[in-house]
Amino acid sequence: MKHIVHLVKRFVSSLSRSDVSETELDVVRSALSAGEFDLWCRFTKADRRHSIAVARRFIALRPNSSRHEIAGVLLHDIGKIQSNLSTLMRVIATLIGPRTKRFALYHQHEEIGITMLRHAGSNIEVLAVLNQTCSAEVAAAFRSADNI
Repeated sequence: MKHIVHLVKRFVSSLSRSDVSETELDVVRSALSAGEFDLWCRFTKADRRHSIAVARRFIALRPNSSRHEIAGVLLHDIGKIQSNLSTLMRVIATLIGPRTKRFALYHQHEEIGITMLRHAGSNIEVLAVLNQTCSAEVAAAFRSADNI
């Protein structure tokens, strides 16, 4: 049930057309390398807002987080850009599973994101957040921050 509530909240928040503020963009720039920032800018507006919201909650849970940990949180959904699915198509992909090539890409976004970040030259600590090989405390805070 908690997973469904999370998905509904994420869907509703994705309907807004607003983008991130300049202040939020400055926070993102300070946490990401140039290559990571280029990838982050490819997010949709909804994904950028989600990325920042999760990072904000993560930082509240772990105020002494490293820049790399924050970068990993900001980029945790970066692999979703490869599927190029609209919000509605993401909902359908979530409901019916990886039945098409683009739906399969959406369901593999974690692995795809790690590969993209490796190519962008991301630090191993950034990748550790995405593949959950970071400390148990960081992983728990990340999961909590992402599960609104």
